[in-house]
Amino acid sequence: MFRPAAREVVKIPTRFFSCKSEPTRAAPAKKSTRKELAGLIPAFPEIYPDFLQSPVWNRRNALKEELERQDMLERRMNIDIPEFYVGSIVAVTSSDRNLGSKEHRFVGICIRREKEGLLHQFTLRNTIENIGVEVMYDMYNPTIKKIETLKLEKRLDSDLTYLVDALPEYSTFDFHMEPQAHPAGTPIPVNEVKVKLKNPPWTRRWEILSYRGIEDTWTQATPWFKRKLHKTLVNDYEKYDLIANYRTGSTKEQEVFVQEQMQKFEKERHAAGLTRRRILKSAASHK
Repeated sequence: MFRPAAREVVKIPTRFFSCKSEPTRAAPAKKSTRKELAGLIPAFPEIYPDFLQSPVWNRRNALKEELERQDMLERRMNIDIPEFYVGSIVAVTSSDRNLGSKEHRFVGICIRREKEGLLHQFTLRNTIENIGVEVMYDMYNPTIKKIETLKLEKRLDSDLTYLVDALPEYSTFDFHMEPQAHPAGTPIPVNEVKVKLKNPPWTRRWEILSYRGIEDTWTQATPWFKRKLHKTLVNDYEKYDLIANYRTGSTKEQEVFVQEQMQKFEKERHAAGLTRRRILKSAASHK
């Protein structure tokens, strides 16, 4: 009778089939590679809001921002754009072919700065013969010949649109106003004046907006509006939004990168002898 040959059984230690997984070692933490820029301007977002990224994340395009920055830097080499904030007194001289002198100079308080890149705009307001006049300028419009900062200061708010409903005395400035020098290296002064609004109705519901530069508006509001809407701010929910600044602001790394690019562009133009004008500068930090 045929019998199969006996097979040799090899015993394999059970440790090779152990189901126990060894604890994975955590990857070594990478050191931060962010460069510290020499001469970094802390108030860069306030001085150069036109160089910031778009607050809408899905509209950011690295190539578009790079090309626009090159055009903006070239424009700043041809015209001196001084440092100014919302609340500063600014004079703008622009060319106008319809005038006899071919130039137009407007003086007013900067009430708003908006948009990024080549589309950056700022609005000046002044009261002329008891009529409020607002002029919106494109920062990089080639028809602008000169921009002067007559009085460098800030206000309590980053938007002074409410001056349209304020008394005329808060937005009346002399067209022949002399420039006031700001000592280099000193902080930018903050004008803490609180404007008084006219009697309602207003263009907007200022009493439910969180503006610090307006005198008590709730007492001036009409009883009908008080009954309709209690004293609740419109943007009260923002204090619960923990990543609001992360979603709408620019990162520190991006600001450092832009400043490095501005310094490099400035050094190249100076080395070539094309101009001696400085682009990256701050009155407070004496840069």
